[in-house]
Amino acid sequence: MTNVIAYPAWVQVLKSDYLDSYIKEGGSAIKFAVLMEEGTLTGLSTHLKQAASELGYLTVAVDARQTRVNLLQEVFFKIAEQIDWRFLARQVVEKLLLESGYGIPAQSDDSLLAVIAQENGLDPSLIRSEIGRKLNDQVFRHRGLVKDFRVAMMKLCLAELSGGEDGSYTAGALTDWLTGRNRRLGAVKPYEIYNSISRTNARYMFESLVCWVRFAGHTGLLVLLDITRLTLSRNPHDEDNYYTRASVMDAYELLRKFIDAIDRLPGSLIVVAANTEFLNEEPGARGLGDYQALRFRVADEIRDRNLVNPMATLVRVSDGEPGGGT
Repeated sequence: MTNVIAYPAWVQVLKSDYLDSYIKEGGSAIKFAVLMEEGTLTGLSTHLKQAASELGYLTVAVDARQTRVNLLQEVFFKIAEQIDWRFLARQVVEKLLLESGYGIPAQSDDSLLAVIAQENGLDPSLIRSEIGRKLNDQVFRHRGLVKDFRVAMMKLCLAELSGGEDGSYTAGALTDWLTGRNRRLGAVKPYEIYNSISRTNARYMFESLVCWVRFAGHTGLLVLLDITRLTLSRNPHDEDNYYTRASVMDAYELLRKFIDAIDRLPGSLIVVAANTEFLNEEPGARGLGDYQALRFRVADEIRDRNLVNPMATLVRVSDGEPGGGT
């Protein structure tokens, strides 16, 4: 008998006990959802995104089929592709403008700086200087952001404030760097960024991203990570990623590191979706039995024969009724 919980009921637990309380207040968690039937992921994903969006979270999804989840920089790039960086920068700029006593104008073809200066009868350079000081204090000196990230956000905010072609060009270059679309350092050196986003610094960039989302005014970040592709033992030679056993171990190591350092991602919930093969404890089966360090962190130490613990790190999720068995 394998106890399962219906995904709507589990999402409700995540919403009430995590998203609307613990995560909202700056906590963080990683949960593993083992999908007991094919097709469950679609419903689970829809319910999760709806619940998170209602509470002001940004939601992103990463699928191992299209993204090499054994490489953290590729995971970061995929998440970054789904972030509206200019919108977040504008939210930060508008927050600083409100703190300085300026009203926020409606959307206009003119730059934000020019519109505010005109409405207040001030020299644009005075406003830029004042907001520049605030950006320096609250963004450039933000202790939760790694240096290259905070430099990029500082430049992005200034570009959003100034607007125009120059602002758009700056925003384009920085977002290309953040999303990995352009990995040439020469494109961002003019903005005082001297490092590519790679395996060595991707973790710090991800931590900074989570911090920036909350700083910009969102409740937090929900990440849905689909790893069902990892347990595929034979290469189907299709258009999706295939993982060698070594790559699978690297992916499990990445998940283990996320678990151990989850407190460094305040305001985030990571939901890892896996298939039933993930529970296989036989060596060589590409499941938890192949990577004991991860197994010890997610496997059930004590499991009731009749009841499901919806707050456990690993939960078996079904389309059926809570507490049912397969």
